[in-house]
Amino acid sequence: MSRGEVFRVQGSRMIRLILDNHLKLIYRALYTQRPSSVIPPLQLLRELIEFQEGSFADDTYFAFDFSLVVLPKLLIPPKQPTHSAMQGAVSSPQKGKSAQKTIRYHMIELLMSFLTECSSKARTDFLAHRKLIERWLKNVSSDDPEQLSKLVRILYNQAMDATLLKSVKTSFFTEWVLGRILHVYRIIQSCPTGHEPRLKVTYDMIIDICTRPECGVKFEDSGWYLPGTLDGNEKRKSYKVHNRVLLAFSKMLDLNNKNQEELLIAIFRSCPEIVAAYTCSSNLRIESKPTAGFLKWFNRYSKIIALPIPEILIDSNQSLEFPPAVNIAVENILPSPLTRSLFENGLQSYSPLLRYFLLHLQVQALMKLQKVVTIYDDKGWISGKSELLEEIYRRLPDITNVASLTTVTTAYNFTLLISKWLRLYVTTFPDISATTNIDLSARMMDIILEVVPGGRSYDASFYLNNVPALELEMRNLLAVQSIVPVPAKFWNKPDHRQYSLLTYLMVFATTVRDSDIYSEIAKVLDKITSSTYLFQRDFPISPIHTLIESLKVIMLNSGQQDRQTIWYLINEAIARCLRSPFKYIDQAKQFAGDGYLRPSFSPFLTALIEQWEYLVRSSNQEIKTTLSVLHAILRIVVDFCLAEFHGCEREQRRS
Repeated sequence: MSRGEVFRVQGSRMIRLILDNHLKLIYRALYTQRPSSVIPPLQLLRELIEFQEGSFADDTYFAFDFSLVVLPKLLIPPKQPTHSAMQGAVSSPQKGKSAQKTIRYHMIELLMSFLTECSSKARTDFLAHRKLIERWLKNVSSDDPEQLSKLVRILYNQAMDATLLKSVKTSFFTEWVLGRILHVYRIIQSCPTGHEPRLKVTYDMIIDICTRPECGVKFEDSGWYLPGTLDGNEKRKSYKVHNRVLLAFSKMLDLNNKNQEELLIAIFRSCPEIVAAYTCSSNLRIESKPTAGFLKWFNRYSKIIALPIPEILIDSNQSLEFPPAVNIAVENILPSPLTRSLFENGLQSYSPLLRYFLLHLQVQALMKLQKVVTIYDDKGWISGKSELLEEIYRRLPDITNVASLTTVTTAYNFTLLISKWLRLYVTTFPDISATTNIDLSARMMDIILEVVPGGRSYDASFYLNNVPALELEMRNLLAVQSIVPVPAKFWNKPDHRQYSLLTYLMVFATTVRDSDIYSEIAKVLDKITSSTYLFQRDFPISPIHTLIESLKVIMLNSGQQDRQTIWYLINEAIARCLRSPFKYIDQAKQFAGDGYLRPSFSPFLTALIEQWEYLVRSSNQEIKTTLSVLHAILRIVVDFCLAEFHGCEREQRRS
């Protein structure tokens, strides 16, 4: 027999002898609570556990009496601890005699040896000693940062081991234990240098405990469906959840810390059911200017709103009969701290930054709401959709308050955000918006003057930097204008403008290259003119489309001065025709008579011809009559006649 084998055999006999006959001597020494008497037995027990790679770990564990009253007392730190949390953060961990001879230090080393070397059966039993573990974790502030890092690694590898039952992990990782682990994270984070690897391990452990069902305390949930609501039994005022521990832990997080805020969002992403219970218990006071606290609050709620819709709702294979409870869905789209009064007070603030951030949150919520509404439509939840929209509507500010912001700001990014909000709002609440009077004409005319070069020289840098954003904003405003009522007296020219809104829209339509924007403009122009007497009702095709296409050709072949004159004539013709419609209706009948092309001679064309006559006799030096202008008027008349002629031919062929 080799010397090593002899040593192992003798060591095994010695361990068995100590465990069977001499543990009472160890207990007696522990009760003295003097370092010189306590530390050697603790070191001996560690040697027994670690002998031959833990061969006697389970024997030692089950032989040791954990009911001893003195054991929790051994975990009480000394009155003047060698290491405080501040010392651990400022100085490197000491490894001298003073650090090695504290009773707590060696007791913790013994407990960690049990966790490291024992089998899953012994570890399961060990993790049930609540009183001992609570005394251990309660005073972690006095421990060496190196020992804390070792604690984290052991808990990560042993307490979260896949061999342990789920019930063992959930009974061990209570909200209090998670809070103490979070405290360990803060202690390690307070270390000045070299703490990044240890901090990452601690952070990863907390993430796994909270987000991975197989590792920690997270139970599988049903997204926005709380327990007992999948069958349609909605508990509207109840926020009882499966993951109560995670909900309690999420309220412990210091949201002024970036990593802990990210941890909160990770928990919400993994466990959507607790979001509503968390947000409904939050509150916020808006100040007159954006403070650092407000910016952090904005970032947090922006991330909450941006959380994905649960897969259970998106998955088409899920046969769900009922939508989630209204209050739960609303909290996940627009949390309750975001109230109508908060938004309206914030939008009236003198701070543009505050208004921008609040509007951004609403845009996020409206975008998410439209996705949810699409899901509700696909699943046929008509009643649930109506209730959801009603609740969200109550939390949003009035559309008139947001529309008024277009007149108080000129910053491109802000006006674009306002237009996006308006478009999302009117497309989400079309019935309400169709009866709400808002005037966007001033902003639309501002954009047209910026985008259409007019008399200024072409600036390539301005076009590349600003025009795409302005065109996108214009598309949003046009989509809004196609739903809300037509502005009052849209044919009138404001005092500081050259033309009316209707004329400016035609100017824009003749210069824009994007077909989508052109379609939006034509749609708005059709809506504006459809209730007027500008054109004959029985014209076979869109008269606005005919006019714009004719003007496109005319503007390409005209100089700057002629273009100004033509637009002046069109603007005046529209204004006079709408101010005195019946006069021009009668004139149109006289022009057309009972001829084949009777619908072509609309009140607008008769007013346009009349304005040419006035212009010839006018003494206005800025507006000059030329042959090109006369040709342009004739071209418009001819194009209307041709459009009617071809339209009638197509109808005859179809019949």
